[in-house]
Amino acid sequence: MERITIRAFRAMDEPELCEAYLKEHRKVLTDFGVTEIIATDDSWTRSPGCFVIIAEHNVLGMVGGIRLQRAAPSQKLPMEDAIWPMDHRIHSALAPYRSLGIAEVCGLWNAHRFAGRGLPTVLSMAAVSLANQVDVRVVTCFVAHYTLRHALKVGFTILEDVGDGGTFTYPIPQIRSIAMMIPDALRLQTAQDVYRQRLLSLRM
Repeated sequence: MERITIRAFRAMDEPELCEAYLKEHRKVLTDFGVTEIIATDDSWTRSPGCFVIIAEHNVLGMVGGIRLQRAAPSQKLPMEDAIWPMDHRIHSALAPYRSLGIAEVCGLWNAHRFAGRGLPTVLSMAAVSLANQVDVRVVTCFVAHYTLRHALKVGFTILEDVGDGGTFTYPIPQIRSIAMMIPDALRLQTAQDVYRQRLLSLRM
């Protein structure tokens, strides 16, 4: 059986790992033909409210990653920047939750050399499990349709007040992306039962 190591760290504490994460993420986006959203903005690497989770294989190296990015008063969530040009309602939809502590799970990628092992679900669980440790009550995400099933498992529900019932054609015509939220990331009552138990166990 293959083994991987999951590591979590504050982005600003590990610049070299952040650079490796960005490099691998860009490769995956290029393979999907989504070159126009390959990030040039690396400001999250210097944010004290951004936490990175990576999966490392002893032979294949870094094979997956995800971020939990906490909102700051002067900084929007990545999904707000993405959705605002398409639907201005995104700010008002998220505004009521800011006082509770809100963060976004974003930047999920899985290297093709380690595909088919269920890694996106593992990384999603790891990111959501961090919420109680970083003073976050509400967690959002903006996921492509082909990763929707991973989000549903860990408790994300569709944010139907924006877009077409929460759905956008983004970032290219071939991809539908869905705005989602876990309204209570502490109790996790919207998660599927088996994954809720895993999340709470991982937290402990």
